[in-house]
Amino acid sequence: MDGASYRFDGFELDTSLCELRLAGERIPVEPRALDVLHYLISHRDRVVSKEELLDAVWGDRFVSEAAITTALRTARMAIGDTGREQRLIRTVFRRGYQFVGSVERTAAAEGPGARHDVPLPARLAASTGLGFAGRDHERTVLADAWKDVLASGRRRVVLVSGEAGIGKTTLCSVFAAAKHREATVLYGRCDEELSIPYQPWREVLTSLDHHVPDVFAGRHEALAPLLGGTGAVDLESESARFAVYSSVVDVLDAVSARGGPALVVLDDLHWADVQTLALTRHLVGRALTTPVLLIGTFRDSDVDASHPLTALLAATHREPGITRLALRGLDDGEVLDLLESVAGHEMDRDGLALRDVLRAETEGNPFFVTEILRHLAETGAVAQQDDGRWTAPAHLQTRGLPVSVREVVGRRVERLGPETRRALDTASIIGRDFELDLLSELLGEDPARTFQRLAPAVDNALVTDTAGRFAFTHAIVARTLYAELNPTARAITHQAVAEALERRSDLSGERAGEIARHWIHALAPQNRVKAAEHAQRAGDYALAHLAPDEAVTWYGRALELIPAGDSTRRCEIMVGLGTAQRQAGDPAHRESLLEAGRLAIDLGNDDLLVRAALANNRGDVSQFGTIDEERVQILRSAIAAKPGEPDGALLHAILAIELHGAPDEQVEEAASRALDLAREAGDDRVIARAARLAESALRIPDALGRRVPLLHEGVAAAERTGDVQLRGMLSMSYQEIALELGDRDAMDREARIRDSFARRSPEPYVRWTNEQMRSIHFFLDGDLDAAETAAHDALEIGVATGQPEAFFGYAGQIFQIRRAQDRLAEVADAIEQVLEENPGLQVFRAGLAYVWSELGREADARALADHLDVSPGGAPQFWSTTLMLWAKVCRTLALPAQASRLVPVLNRWRGQVASTGATTEGAIAYGLGLALATLGRTDEAAAAYDLALTVNRRLRAPLFVARTQLAYAELLAEAEPDRARTLATDAKAVTARRFAHIDRRVEELLERLR
Repeated sequence: MDGASYRFDGFELDTSLCELRLAGERIPVEPRALDVLHYLISHRDRVVSKEELLDAVWGDRFVSEAAITTALRTARMAIGDTGREQRLIRTVFRRGYQFVGSVERTAAAEGPGARHDVPLPARLAASTGLGFAGRDHERTVLADAWKDVLASGRRRVVLVSGEAGIGKTTLCSVFAAAKHREATVLYGRCDEELSIPYQPWREVLTSLDHHVPDVFAGRHEALAPLLGGTGAVDLESESARFAVYSSVVDVLDAVSARGGPALVVLDDLHWADVQTLALTRHLVGRALTTPVLLIGTFRDSDVDASHPLTALLAATHREPGITRLALRGLDDGEVLDLLESVAGHEMDRDGLALRDVLRAETEGNPFFVTEILRHLAETGAVAQQDDGRWTAPAHLQTRGLPVSVREVVGRRVERLGPETRRALDTASIIGRDFELDLLSELLGEDPARTFQRLAPAVDNALVTDTAGRFAFTHAIVARTLYAELNPTARAITHQAVAEALERRSDLSGERAGEIARHWIHALAPQNRVKAAEHAQRAGDYALAHLAPDEAVTWYGRALELIPAGDSTRRCEIMVGLGTAQRQAGDPAHRESLLEAGRLAIDLGNDDLLVRAALANNRGDVSQFGTIDEERVQILRSAIAAKPGEPDGALLHAILAIELHGAPDEQVEEAASRALDLAREAGDDRVIARAARLAESALRIPDALGRRVPLLHEGVAAAERTGDVQLRGMLSMSYQEIALELGDRDAMDREARIRDSFARRSPEPYVRWTNEQMRSIHFFLDGDLDAAETAAHDALEIGVATGQPEAFFGYAGQIFQIRRAQDRLAEVADAIEQVLEENPGLQVFRAGLAYVWSELGREADARALADHLDVSPGGAPQFWSTTLMLWAKVCRTLALPAQASRLVPVLNRWRGQVASTGATTEGAIAYGLGLALATLGRTDEAAAAYDLALTVNRRLRAPLFVARTQLAYAELLAEAEPDRARTLATDAKAVTARRFAHIDRRVEELLERLR
């Protein structure tokens, strides 16, 4: 087109945008019809013959005159003209056509916010050959969502579902084309046959990189896995995945900053890989302030309870700004509109009868309607009169339609001739999308010859052609052709496709999954070795490109296909499988990697042994309350292999954290060696990771002074790398140490860093721990409702992703909240059950004794206190909290013998705060005061309470301040009643009726003091 704008009869044909508008509103018109209309307008001074139109619009392609008739009908329908009126386009008998309306030609209107630098994606612009009608409600919903994006600057999501052929993509195409002037329209599609991680997002980003590369400023390295490279994958895929997900949001923000929001269409999500859905979920949950309209389409009939899309739909059900659109078949009026759109005129009685038959047979499915209509017209079952009107034989009305849709597709292909049929049969084996040069190679001919074979299929809307890459217009077409082929012929062709792809594929492994699929369907037995090889490569590629769930699938296939006796290859696959399982949050990774480690030892393969050992840790202790001896054994064997400093440093750091709960000297030896090796390696990433792991391994109150400098060293190293994810992980450790130091200012500062990175991180471990820490902050603030909500959110994430201590953390947080609410009776049974299941965790023994002492079951509480243990046991992280709970039990039950054992231990930590990582008991000096008060050492207890008040006020924790004031008042009630009354009154003011347990006890004390 010439880029000009033509105005006529209230319409505007803007050839720069390939749009027809009426009163500013875009009218959906197929591209061929627009080309015909433009040509007639451009040559309106004369009659244009059919032959000239064919040459000008269709070029060298062979099409019948019926193509002109169809395009003219569509053009006339779009501009409100008819074959009878011929108000604007006149048919000149036996000569051709002439545009006779008055035309004003001007330069194409740019309009505010026009997006000429990013063209409408070919998939959305390509004509499917189908008409479009109805869907008024659905278009209104999409339009309202777009208006909301423009008005609020926030993301909106519309999920469009429906059966095959219902018009999901067509609806998106019509809407996207209408908004192309004011939006940057982007498109990506998932394919059933291909297994490319993040495929639709890769299409979206590749299009942006081609047309507006400036939006990627400084982000190409992070986004390398989605742009065909692997540069972002470094020591931790978590870090790379975080960078990728965050950068996608940043790019969409940059697109908006250029002048307008993005409109992103993700098509066929029922075929999406897990990582595509994970990135989409990240965008939905973490990009609330990014101005983008995301439209996703999927077949609900293909999504069952086990499908990964189900989890996305469930997770986003309550998210703001998300709308579900379920497309159903067109109703009678809409089918009538569709027929009139195709015919170019209003339906008479025969047309209405045809409508009724089509509606009954197809239930209004637009693809089925138009395919059957084409078939009926091509076979003469229905016909058009000279004026273009349809006639329907009487037998159609009485007997219905004679064929199914699959039969229609088959017969339509047959009518194109054997040359085209052969090309389409082979293409159906390649997949729904296929390249011209690959197809021509398989057919053994020149690409030009293959193009000639495909041309009739393109002209008859069975195949689309977008710049040399072809695709079946609908999956039904490809499946129909594939199903009709002889199984042996299929297998032979699959092998030919696999071999052709091998010849043209590079070492990146991008097409390994595609090649593996073809080998899997090729002739046995030679296909198994090849299939296993490419399945492993596909797993490696998916893992390197941050798609662990996809990698798990491919490694599993490789294990099924690998021949017996190839132990080294099996070990390699097992390492990859276990690594992918861990990254995907699957607890099965432990056994996979242990098996890989044992096999590597048998093979004497030190490299695979080290890889298996390094992969078998999530970045924290694997099991609380016990040491995973099998993991430790593999780690020690890997260390004995004497790897280089970076791997050696990380192996020692992981060993230190897995020994969490072992004798201190073992833990400290491993942690110290890890830092020495990391420093020798001189790699800041290794130093940061080793420091974080070593600091976590030393997570006991006595080691707080040694943990602080380790943390600072790790933070400095992480900041030198500029790795936001590494710094974010260290912020979680920093916040915990700040809590134990009673430094609320540092806690809040690190919370902002942690929350910012966690909300943009796809890692379940990060999101789980972030919700736990948010619960602690709310609890310290005295907002019990918000603390409980965050605790529930943490539990949901933790259970769903297999975090081993998810329930422990939740139980502790709910215990604290119910205690403050004076509702301990509600959790008594749950605490007792947890203790029965985990008898080695002393914190739950102390917690149950606390509950029973408060609920009047003193004998039961005393029985538990008889076995009070002041050692850290197998879970030193819970040590300080355990002793704090015992101190309160001793005070309530007057147990001086047990209290005397608590005092020297608590006194060592008197200036610190008790924390388990998921909960906090406030200043340890409070527990020390309780133990001293039990022993009658009033002055020392008072000093401890004074210190506790200082620490708890520094924490800005009203609950702990009021609790300490109450204990202090109880201590002084007999000797100094006036001061006790003042302390109790102050406690009452601090609680502000937020903490029922303290309110009740304060009222009881004040009553005694009256």
